[in-house]
Amino acid sequence: MKTTTTILKSLFFSCIIVAFVGCSKDEISDIDSTEDLTSKTTSGGSCSSAVNFSDLVVETSWDSGDKDDRDTYGACGVDGEPWMDRYSDNRVMMKCLVGDGHRTELKEETGDEANLTKYKKMVFTAKYTSLPSHGVTIAQIHNRANNIKRPWLRLYIDSDRKFKIKETETNPTGSSSDYETYTGMKYASNGEVTITIWTGLSGQEKAKIRVDYDGDRFEETIYPTSAWNNYDDDFYLKAGVYTEGDDKTATVKYSAFSIKH
Repeated sequence: MKTTTTILKSLFFSCIIVAFVGCSKDEISDIDSTEDLTSKTTSGGSCSSAVNFSDLVVETSWDSGDKDDRDTYGACGVDGEPWMDRYSDNRVMMKCLVGDGHRTELKEETGDEANLTKYKKMVFTAKYTSLPSHGVTIAQIHNRANNIKRPWLRLYIDSDRKFKIKETETNPTGSSSDYETYTGMKYASNGEVTITIWTGLSGQEKAKIRVDYDGDRFEETIYPTSAWNNYDDDFYLKAGVYTEGDDKTATVKYSAFSIKH
C-alpha cells in the first residue's frame, strides 16, 4: 500500500505543478495506480448460479476510508459487509464511500490477463442508485502492466446521467492522455440495465460494449490505438462502482453476473 500511496502522491503534486498547462479534473480522476491484489477473506459468500463471482476479487477503499489505501478480498467470500452484501434472493449489493476516487470493484484475478484477441464475455444485470454529482464508473477494461495510469476503456454514467464510454487513445503511462468519448442513452436511478462486454470476438483485437436499457441499445466496437501495442497481454475486466463525485455513496445491486472465457 505504501508504494501505491507514494505513486499517487507524486502524480498529485505533478498535476499541481502543471495545473496551469492543462491537468484537468477529468484526467486526474482517470489516474489509477498499480494495484495490490493481496487477497483477504471474510465469512459467508457472495456467489450463486445467477450472480457468479468465481475467480474474481473485490477491491474496496471502504475499510480504510482512504481512496489510496484499498483492501482486496476473494469476491465469493464476502457477505454481510456495509460495502458488499448478498440478499436472500441472491442479489448482491456493492457500495463505495462518498468522495472522488473511492471504489468497490470486482476484477479478474492476477493471471487472467490476456491479449484482446482472447475471447471473454462479461455480462451483468444491475440497478444503480445514489448516483454522485460527477458520475460513477461501472465497468472497465484495464491493464496490469507496470505504470499504467488509466483504463483503456471505461463505461460510466456521467453527470448528465447518460451512459458513456471513454477510450484512452494516447500515453497510458503518463499524467494526461487524449480520449475519445462515445455517448449513449440517459439513465434513471434504480432502472434495470443489462451490460455486456466482449473481447476477442472472431479472434480480433478489439472490444465490444453493449448497454441494453429501457428498450434501447447503445453499442460500440472499439480497437486499441498503437499506444497500447506494448501492453498486449495484460488486459483484464472490472465492474462495480467507482465514484467521481463528492456527495453520495454510489450503489449497485446485481441480479445477474458472469464472466466467460
